[in-house]
Amino acid sequence: MSGSRKGGGKGGARGGRQPARPAAKKPAAKAAPRTPSGQPVVGKRPSKPSFLAVIAILWFAAAVVALLGIHRGWRLIPVVCFAGVGLFYLRGAAASYLRRSRPEPSPKK
Repeated sequence: MSGSRKGGGKGGARGGRQPARPAAKKPAAKAAPRTPSGQPVVGKRPSKPSFLAVIAILWFAAAVVALLGIHRGWRLIPVVCFAGVGLFYLRGAAASYLRRSRPEPSPKK
């Protein structure tokens, strides 16, 4: 029963060509910040390691609350999940700490 639809396809009832849509306007791009050497900085700055560590501690606290507060039959699943998410945030904090730029040592005179 391919002829049950009126118009029969994408082209509408008459089967003619659709009018062209106007192109969507793109928002103007902001100028990228520049480093002292003049090179543009690309991407987002990494999160602060202290912020990620605090979030990890909160997830570990949620694991402890789940361990003490949930009925014993289903206690293990949320505890493992909460602790796992805390480990991911802790790993992110360590990576962010190791990646951050350090001032270069000045040459001795």
